[in-house]
Amino acid sequence: MASQALVAPAEDTSGSAEMFMPTVLVIDDDPQSIGHCTAMLDELGYPHHRAATTREALEHIGRDPTIQIVVADMQMPKVDGFVLIEEARTRMGNGRTLATIMLTKQTTAELAIKGLHIEAVDLLCKPLDFTTYSTALRRAMRYLAAHRTSAESMSMAAFSQQLARLTAMLESKTGEPVPESKLTDKEIGATLRTITASRRLRNRFFSGRLFADPAWDILLDLTRARLDGQQVSVSSVCIAASVPMSTALRWVRHMTDAGLLSRWTDPRDRRRDLIALTEATAAQMRDYLASVHAMIRKI
Repeated sequence: MASQALVAPAEDTSGSAEMFMPTVLVIDDDPQSIGHCTAMLDELGYPHHRAATTREALEHIGRDPTIQIVVADMQMPKVDGFVLIEEARTRMGNGRTLATIMLTKQTTAELAIKGLHIEAVDLLCKPLDFTTYSTALRRAMRYLAAHRTSAESMSMAAFSQQLARLTAMLESKTGEPVPESKLTDKEIGATLRTITASRRLRNRFFSGRLFADPAWDILLDLTRARLDGQQVSVSSVCIAASVPMSTALRWVRHMTDAGLLSRWTDPRDRRRDLIALTEATAAQMRDYLASVHAMIRKI
């Protein structure tokens, strides 16, 4: 049984790969092969779709934003697997990473080189055995985890500036910032609860995975805690972020390093850390909420 690793991303030691479960799309015009692949996916617990044609595969990708692993036969009729993968990535844009596992009846140097060009994570020979297949899927999971970590680091580097620009934009639309003396904590809290409730309401109509925004959820939760006079543990704010714990912890670390949050050991229980907004971040969040409050009153 031949298995050739084409891309070897770094190991994800945070554990996020195990907590994150993307949907797998299997594309093959051979009913026996596609049945074998999906049966093993069932055994491993991966959600999945199957497609026998290029058109069917692209329809699945367009409908289901959780598809991030594609297992594709390279010798598909009319449109080969390479064209299909490039088309899928073009339609998905930069917002979704796609890990590809190539299937073939016989491995060749030409296939391996083409696989490198499309950043395939593995090239597998049919028929597949369980061990080879499960290893390739784990490699795909590590590939996705590595890309998520990179994207989060890049976005976090600019997050503080984005928040400042957002506040400035809101102030420019509402005129001068509302003087803090004119707004009570109760009014600020009511605006915050409205924003939080609207985010929960959105999740009733759309999948929460479409709008994952852990940094903003962390800021909103810590602002609420500050207004309520509560101390918040790191684990508690990670739960509020509505993403896997390992992902939330990375955001907490990045936001702390960026000076948005302050983190310290609980003096009454040294087994846990407490976390809060820094004074500068708290002031920005209050200005933001005051601006939103003013906008709501003008509607």
